[in-house]
Amino acid sequence: MNFLSLPYISLGLGALLLGALFCLKSTKPRLAAVAGATVSLAFFFLAAFDSSNACQTKLFDPWMPCFEADALDAVPMAFFAALTLAVLILAPKRDAWGRSLAGILLLVAATQTTYAAENLAVLAAGWWLTSLPFALRMFGDDRSRKITLGALMAASLALTAGIISLHHTEIAEISHASRLSFGLMILAIFLRKGLFPIHGWLIHSFEHGPLLPLALLFNGHLGALLAARSETAALTLAEKDVLVLLSIAAILTALVTSLRGFAEKKPRRLLGLLCLSQSSFILAGVSTASVEGITGALVHWLVVAAASTGLIAIVRVLEVRVSGTAAPTAYLGLAIKAPRLATFFLVCGLALIGLPGTLGYCAEDLIFHGALDKHTWIGIALPIATAFNAINLLRIFNILFLGVLPKHVIDIPDALPRERWPLAAMVVFLIAGGIFPAKVLQWREIAAHQIAAGMGVGKSAHEPPQSH
Repeated sequence: MNFLSLPYISLGLGALLLGALFCLKSTKPRLAAVAGATVSLAFFFLAAFDSSNACQTKLFDPWMPCFEADALDAVPMAFFAALTLAVLILAPKRDAWGRSLAGILLLVAATQTTYAAENLAVLAAGWWLTSLPFALRMFGDDRSRKITLGALMAASLALTAGIISLHHTEIAEISHASRLSFGLMILAIFLRKGLFPIHGWLIHSFEHGPLLPLALLFNGHLGALLAARSETAALTLAEKDVLVLLSIAAILTALVTSLRGFAEKKPRRLLGLLCLSQSSFILAGVSTASVEGITGALVHWLVVAAASTGLIAIVRVLEVRVSGTAAPTAYLGLAIKAPRLATFFLVCGLALIGLPGTLGYCAEDLIFHGALDKHTWIGIALPIATAFNAINLLRIFNILFLGVLPKHVIDIPDALPRERWPLAAMVVFLIAGGIFPAKVLQWREIAAHQIAAGMGVGKSAHEPPQSH
């Protein structure tokens, strides 16, 4: 245990909680929220930097030894903190009221607690705490709140029951889990990720819920985190077979949701189906038992987080500015008035579906090649689902941005200065990562080797390519 490192994680979580408190009391809640998120980003970045310098060792928080930063969670912690700051800046004035912003910061603090958890008990506590803002109605009492809250609590209950039946809280003890314990953990992943046939709650939340908090809830990818944590343990053959079933469910979800999108016309539902389909590749890749495929899945984690957040934020911005965006009866033609938003939307969407030249292409290519070696059906299903999702992306873009501008839309502002910077940062990351992918692959390579080692794959079995 390294007690010489500074308590970056504790300080990062403390900044988020203080920011939430000031949001409730301040007359300028956005300023308080952005300040708290900026300070937390600095601390989580330092934690990730320290962890990368330590290579494969864990850096424990000296104030809270139940928190640690390692190869798997350090990069997602820093990246998620950056996404939080972007969401807070992008939030329209209608959504930037004190209680809502405080709820976002609490949701982020709970997610970061899960990332930094050193044992399963703390990880389960983080899962439970992510449902707290919804239980307190901090985002309002919309039509989806009860469904979202029910799904989150059911997933947390399944995880808690699995840990209790395990009789241990150490992550390494998952390798000694009974079938009941491991099965309950897999059920928790199903519920949290919204895998088929339990995906309805997530799509309903996309349609009726608060989009920006949902973007952060969705892009926490805590189900994928639990699956990756499980695989770092030395699993038995029976447990590996269960993980294969999990990957089958993930690919089935990707195919079903991409096909289901053809019948949808509402931008929110289409966007939810598109994001869920593409994010399912993360679980499929993590379960490939190949260093190459696992590396691709961990990189795709970052791609989905950045690209889907950009798409969701743009849809929410348009909803606030143009009435009828939630359920349009015809093409809206908004590219005439908002060409910058149209460009940001298209680039984020194309990166999400893996357009060559973007980081999404590198990630999906790694998953594809890693899967072909041992799970050919994943390698076949992935490009099919991606092709369907490309069609759905163009359908959303056509509905929002192409066509004749409606008569009631006289003038709307294009991307505001505070909206351009975070959206531009996402686009630069997605494109620069595709042109120079070696650095991003390096961030995820050590974690991929650790997961593969837990699944019984030698380190040199499949070295991930350093560039594409």
